[in-house]
Amino acid sequence: MEEKSRIRFNPVTKEIEIEGSEAFVKTYFQKLQSLLSQSEQKPIGKPPQKQARPARKTKKSQAKPGKQRAGKETQMDAVVSLIGRTDGGITTAALKEKTGLAERQIWSVVYRAEKQGKIKKTKRGLYVAT
Repeated sequence: MEEKSRIRFNPVTKEIEIEGSEAFVKTYFQKLQSLLSQSEQKPIGKPPQKQARPARKTKKSQAKPGKQRAGKETQMDAVVSLIGRTDGGITTAALKEKTGLAERQIWSVVYRAEKQGKIKKTKRGLYVAT
């Protein structure tokens, strides 16, 4: 019956098990010893050092809240100017029709403009410039 040969290596415990004929064991034992002595000198399979990523830069608006951006008319500017040009006020429905903004956007702009004192509410849905 033919004898089977094998080599087992446990990387966690670094144990080596060699089974087979005496010639097989002697040959591979010396080869494995030389490989292990080389690996102790320089680590094999050690992952390369990761370089730290540079911090991600985010673009932040240079304009301060409530200030107008140079060259661009904001939604608030458009709404406040429309309200200022009307005598007796304007409704949110009319603002929606004239600006093309959604109702929710109109409410948001009107709320912010009212908090900043640019407009005031005379009655429900009717706004005038201050």
